Amino acid sequence: MEKIKQSNKIIFLLFVVLNIIMFIADIVFTYIGSPDLLIEGNPLVYVFGLGWKSLIITSIIFLIIIIVLLYYFFFRFNRVVIQCEGIKQYISMLFYNLPDKFIWTLYKFPNNKIGLSYFLASLGCVLAIVIPIGKLFAVFLWIGVINNLEILNIYHNNFNIL
Repeated sequence: MEKIKQSNKIIFLLFVVLNIIMFIADIVFTYIGSPDLLIEGNPLVYVFGLGWKSLIITSIIFLIIIIVLLYYFFFRFNRVVIQCEGIKQYISMLFYNLPDKFIWTLYKFPNNKIGLSYFLASLGCVLAIVIPIGKLFAVFLWIGVINNLEILNIYHNNFNIL
């Protein structure tokens, strides 16, 4: 049991460090590539016209949310055993305490404590993996912009940004 706790601490710290590094890299490369934010692709900037302060504050808020959810996943989350006849019934019982409501997962939030617990733990795990990948993509785009590659034009033409 102690080895599991130790490995959870190591994996948790690796994810936290990875997320912090990628958030910092994204901000640094954004500043190098567009100190005036004229070519920034974040909707806070190009839709709402907000500046550096809001960009940094929202990045910090998202980072804190990811770390809190990841902490919950590794150190507070308890798995539950449910007797059922397949994954659809398992998910239905887990989220809604009913064996035949799997379709609700497409449009309805879990209505019990166990289902909400699983949802938050899963969300923390997914965000801790997906967000750094997205930030890495943004860093590569900024490297292309900084080095005057045509990547910015390709990106903007294909995704209709700016």
